Amino acid sequence: MCFLSGFALTIVGFLITKELGWIFSILTIGVFSIVVHSHNKLLMGIKRYYAYLKIKQENLARMNIDWENITLPIINTPSEEQSLGKDLDLFGSRSLQHLTDVSISFEGSGMLRKWISDYSPDLQSILERQNIIKELSSKVRFRDKFLLKAHIISKKTLQCKSILEWVAKSSNEKIPTWLLPVSSALIVIYLSLFILNIVGVMGSGWLAVFLVYFFLYSSFQKKLRKIVEESSELENQFKKFSILITYIEKSSFSNSPNLKKFLQPLTENDSSVKLTKLQKVITALLIRENPIIRLIVNIVFPYDIFFCRRLLSLKSEFEKDIPLWLKKLNELECYLSLSNFAYLNPDYIFPEIELKEKNIFDTKAMGHPLIKRNQKVCNDFSLSKKNEILIITGSNMSGKSTFLKTIGINLCLAYGGAPVNAGVFRTSLYELFTCIKVNDSVADGISYFYAEVKRLKQLLDEFENEKQLEMFFLIDEIFKGTNNKERLTGSRSYIKKLSQLNGTGAVTTHDLELINLADEIPSITNYHFREDILNEKMVFDYKIHNGPCPTTNALKIMELAGLPIE
Repeated sequence: MCFLSGFALTIVGFLITKELGWIFSILTIGVFSIVVHSHNKLLMGIKRYYAYLKIKQENLARMNIDWENITLPIINTPSEEQSLGKDLDLFGSRSLQHLTDVSISFEGSGMLRKWISDYSPDLQSILERQNIIKELSSKVRFRDKFLLKAHIISKKTLQCKSILEWVAKSSNEKIPTWLLPVSSALIVIYLSLFILNIVGVMGSGWLAVFLVYFFLYSSFQKKLRKIVEESSELENQFKKFSILITYIEKSSFSNSPNLKKFLQPLTENDSSVKLTKLQKVITALLIRENPIIRLIVNIVFPYDIFFCRRLLSLKSEFEKDIPLWLKKLNELECYLSLSNFAYLNPDYIFPEIELKEKNIFDTKAMGHPLIKRNQKVCNDFSLSKKNEILIITGSNMSGKSTFLKTIGINLCLAYGGAPVNAGVFRTSLYELFTCIKVNDSVADGISYFYAEVKRLKQLLDEFENEKQLEMFFLIDEIFKGTNNKERLTGSRSYIKKLSQLNGTGAVTTHDLELINLADEIPSITNYHFREDILNEKMVFDYKIHNGPCPTTNALKIMELAGLPIE
């Protein structure tokens, strides 16, 4: 409407006087430019608003464990093998990573997976992470603006590996140093001769010089095109990368000494300036994608040669810096994820890691972070003996498996430097081993029982390897894939063997006969979960109790379901 009104006004102006027409046309162009600029700002504001709203809505969903409204992480594949990640729901849909991961790159998401499934935790790393996460958890504005910029710049996921591979090709890409000055000289000569030809001073000798330049340019066109094509694919990647680094560089961390020290490689080496230079050169090379513009600029200036040489020079200059910057960015993504998790769960605490004392595991109000708050039951629990083995009995659905997972997932959070779902959490450093979700394999011809046997054999093999840390094992429903008699015999033998090794752990079972092992072996302790029957319904308190389980409920569940019971 603005343009049409201005256009009509301009025509009227020209009908009156030529001067008035030009005045109206200039005013129309000016006003239209202002309106377009304001419109674009408004659209960007709306885009920012919805992106920011989505961030806040997802945070609310993370607080409420509302899985349907939490975006899956960039890397969301579950663990297929029998492993810690699978047993404790660390990866995949409705997992710990699903709940916490706000990464913007494949590598950041992959690094977070490693942090929360570290098989060999290191005290120094844990303490450093805790300090940075504590400082970053209060910087809500910084976290939100970082994610907001990442989502607005480009919807494409940052692929640091592609950037690293591109940078690593610097040594294989070379343009002769003489090509630029020779091409420049040829252009100056033929343009000068062309002008002299136009004014009638000289003949058409400029054409021969132009053909020499054209032949020279064409000879290197294949190499130039390859450089440009490889770079153009990363233009959006570098744009996102450079803008995020610029934002980090401009942010203040004066009250966060640990975070400031961690970010020094990004904030004190002009990294944003260097990356911006690189990104601008790549953007400049994209002009050549338009064949007409490409022809014009390369006729009057060795455009492609100049910017390709400039690009290779910058790549060579920053070849050692970019991998470090990317690594720091990936680590920052992990810190953003875990600090956001800490901020959204203010009742969670940072664990105390004991190094001087061994066999320490002391918790109060420990709960499972993937269970909704209104459904969660927390437990107080401590180990009281050296190399203690817990035999946990209890009825079906009473909470045994969930308790094992609660211990395991909180240890993973603790060793990742994150807060844990507890009121008190003191622990030594352990290597964690789990045998909870055992699956058979039709393709490999492996039965459930044999898969479990293989997994439990792996645990014994782990003890044979030289370990700096003690083992903490969690075994659910030991040998449930075989008959009662053989299960009891096998379980007794296996637990006795574990009691002779340097490890601590818990074993759940339905075999009440196993509780007698506590009378034979001092390091074995019995615990149980129980239930009540109220109004013909099973009621569970999901609390762990000392001693063996006094009741069973399998027959009662069958009876309540209407199955015949003798």
